[in-house]
Amino acid sequence: MLTAAVLAASILGTSPSSSRWTPATDSAVREYLRAHSAAPAPAATNQFATVEAVLALLALHRAMPPFARKLNVSCTYCHTTIPRLNQTGYRFRAAGFRMPEDIGKAPTKKFELGDYFSARIQSRFDAQVTNQPNGAAVPNVVNGAPGPRKTTVAPSFMEATVYPLTGSWGKYFGSLSELSVSPEDFFEVENAYVRFVAGSESRFFTSRLGIFHSWEGFGASDRPFSNARTLFQSVVQSSSGRAVPYVYQPWGLDEVGAEVGGDFSNLSLRAAVLGGVFMRWEEEANQFIAFPAQTGPWKGANQAVSALGKPFDYVSHNTPDFSANLTYALHEEGGGVSLLYYHGNIATPTQCTDGTPIGKANGAGVVCGVSASSSAAPYGEAGMTDFDFTDASAFRNNFDRVGLYASYPIQHFYPMAGYQWGKDTNPDGSTFNSNGFFIEGAYAFNKYVTAGARYDGFHPNTSVSNKQWAITPFVNIPFQNGFQLIAEYQHRDFEVPPGT
Repeated sequence: MLTAAVLAASILGTSPSSSRWTPATDSAVREYLRAHSAAPAPAATNQFATVEAVLALLALHRAMPPFARKLNVSCTYCHTTIPRLNQTGYRFRAAGFRMPEDIGKAPTKKFELGDYFSARIQSRFDAQVTNQPNGAAVPNVVNGAPGPRKTTVAPSFMEATVYPLTGSWGKYFGSLSELSVSPEDFFEVENAYVRFVAGSESRFFTSRLGIFHSWEGFGASDRPFSNARTLFQSVVQSSSGRAVPYVYQPWGLDEVGAEVGGDFSNLSLRAAVLGGVFMRWEEEANQFIAFPAQTGPWKGANQAVSALGKPFDYVSHNTPDFSANLTYALHEEGGGVSLLYYHGNIATPTQCTDGTPIGKANGAGVVCGVSASSSAAPYGEAGMTDFDFTDASAFRNNFDRVGLYASYPIQHFYPMAGYQWGKDTNPDGSTFNSNGFFIEGAYAFNKYVTAGARYDGFHPNTSVSNKQWAITPFVNIPFQNGFQLIAEYQHRDFEVPPGT
């Protein structure tokens, strides 16, 4: 049995919300919105387990205090428990960061730059016990048995994020910028889009152009109460360099694209054409990692190459991805059903540039990718890692993901569930399937404390014994003044196929 434990603490800072709000103000606004809304319509395997405990101190984790300042309301105006949105917050975002009844109306509030800017910092403290620490080439499983575990205890600075020029503009436009930087000068564009909306309060057209998250969730498809997302959203199928890699994950790859859709009372429809994803071999991580395509063939003035774009000779460089989703709200406080679909493609290597298949050794005894685990550290080592992703050494993996989410609050209790089915392409043109699920329950004791637990299951390839499971209890404590505390513990189990 392999185990790991993680203890993390994070602190973030953002601009505080308005101090002029009172409970009566929030209640009156919410009741007004309700009154004016439209009517509802079998092989030998080894067990690999990970145990994680996470303690996070944050400020408005993904919440937007400038909106609270601008509208002179509290965080609970748009959120159930931060960062989850209620239906008011979901429609506010869809309408370009304005109330739907204000679409097409000139702003009445005087422009203030502070209403369009926010920032945060995030730090953590981690304690981990695992058989595959970060940077290890393969799990420490030797001759069918888990080996010694490694313990790591350390604080870490996660990232600083700014949200400039975020809000509604004029009668029909809105924008969101979410720019993050982490140690080693890694800069990430999580959101950078312009939104156009038109229509009425009950029926309106909405569109986005730029870089944006994979979907805008509601209820069970929204951001989690905890830090960790469900496994099928955030865990790749295989990336170790021991076999053909399959690295797409539904969340965390923020692509450039164009999206159109409409909101019709409680029903939301969206469809998008996206730049897609591509992968690279990362030496420090000792694995393949997926990246979102955010740029085209042109490079910036100070760039040697187009940094986050598909190279011209990649197998799939000219093929876009497509997504569509449907959300139907059943309850103002986060009850609803979401159906998500994604069709994508990614250039996937089968061999190194010298023709050696991944996981095999060439005539000189050098492995393409990484070697299998041995009886002593570092257990697995990287060999040749030259991959060009061209027709000569790669193929195009055409893949699909379909996700179904459902939730419905029962007073202060929030039951949720989700399921995802996937299909990927093998090098010979055949396909294999994946699936995953989660069930979750959370109880809001009051607006300051929500606690619950989630159980996850994920099978990256149903034809291989590589299932994963996780149980994640958590406590979420938003202070409603710009700070938030999240305590999380996670235990994970893995099946590791022989030869991994």
